[in-house]
Amino acid sequence: MRAAGFAIVAVYGAACGAACGLVACAGPQRPAVSTDELVALRDGWLRAFNAKQLEPVIASYTIDAVVLPITGGRIVSAAAIKTLYERMYARLTPHIELTSHMVERSGDLAYDSGDYVENLSADGNSVNLAGAYVFVYRREPQGWRIVEQIWTEASGGPGDAPDRGPRAP
Repeated sequence: MRAAGFAIVAVYGAACGAACGLVACAGPQRPAVSTDELVALRDGWLRAFNAKQLEPVIASYTIDAVVLPITGGRIVSAAAIKTLYERMYARLTPHIELTSHMVERSGDLAYDSGDYVENLSADGNSVNLAGAYVFVYRREPQGWRIVEQIWTEASGGPGDAPDRGPRAP
């Protein structure tokens, strides 16, 4: 029994060593750690955004939230974000998919970082975008809300998006 236990520990140690080597080669990111409340907020925002449900989308943001869109600029306040989405929904039908790589939380702040693929359609035409996103969350008295949202665009479209790596829940 003692020899079998040693063998299991040795195999486990070798596997951990190999995994550590892979992580070192892949870069400094750690595996995504999920927080149910944050995943629920992100997924709720995503469902409402794709369904063009403006009120639930805007309810996901703090009153002083900031969106940094791929087009540049800075959209400041939930009211300004609402205007942005009203204009977008009036002209386009968006569908976005998020692949979360990292969800971290410390105290009343948290973030979710990953990649996205988005299809925007209007009048029978469509365009596909891909890139990276960061949602920064803040715990408010009514729960977690998005306080900052950052979008980047990968050059060349969805096929040229960065390596997706492991997915967070």
